[in-house]
Formats: sequence, structure tokens, C-alpha cells
Amino acid sequence: MNEKGTEFTHRPVRTGAMTLLITAVLICLAVLAVLALATAQADLAMADRALSGLQSQAQMESAGQEALAAMDAYLKGKQEAPAETVLQEDGTLETVVTLEDSTLQIVAEPTVPQPDSPAAYRILAWRLSAGWEPDQTLDLWNGM
Repeated sequence: MNEKGTEFTHRPVRTGAMTLLITAVLICLAVLAVLALATAQADLAMADRALSGLQSQAQMESAGQEALAAMDAYLKGKQEAPAETVLQEDGTLETVVTLEDSTLQIVAEPTVPQPDSPAAYRILAWRLSAGWEPDQTLDLWNGM
């Protein structure tokens, strides 16, 4: 006995459009994942370069503070003049500190120590310079 109400007929499922949509979404996700990975690697490389530059600058600042301490001791008569310190014609003292590819030039004027500032100098110039080489790895179009 076959009753019409209990009989179930299957309709064919058309998956063509759904398959194309899912394939397009998966391709877009894969492209976005590759772009995110490339961006993360570029950010890491830039952060490493910035860290290296900051470490180099901190080393130069530390060496500059040590040179200032030696200059101060010299001006107060506690030690001989540091080898890198040169007395200029105008009475100022110039010290050049070099580490790797960076150079720090310090120009100081001798002063009488004041109660609020016990230093025997006044800094006139503190110039930090570093070597720079342009990045030649990219072959850019020069317009010709």
C-alpha cells in the first residue's frame, strides 16, 4: 500500500552556482592570507632595522656621555685631557667619538661651575651622524 502522503520524492540538488561561489571565496581568502604574510614579514624587517638604528644611537649617546665626563674631569683639573678632545682657537673644546659607521661631534664651552649646575662646560653642539647607503635592490623605472 502506497499512500500519497507518505511518499517522498527527491529533487536533484543543483550545486553548480554554490560550488563557484565557495571556490571564489576560498581563492580570495588564500590571496588575503598571502598578502597578510607578506605584510607581516615586511613589518618585521622594518622593525629589525629600526631596532638596530636605535641600538646604534644609544651606544653613541653612551659614548658621548663618557666623553663629556672625561672632558668635565679635565676642566676641573682631575685628569689629563682626553686624547680625542681638541682645544679650538675660540676656546671651545671639540670631541669626536666614532663607533662603527656613526660619528658624534661634541663642542663644549668651558664655564665656571654654578651651584645649580656643577658641570664645568656648556654644550654648544651635539651632532650625531651615520653613514647611509641607498637601497639599490629595486630596479625602478627612471622614466626613459
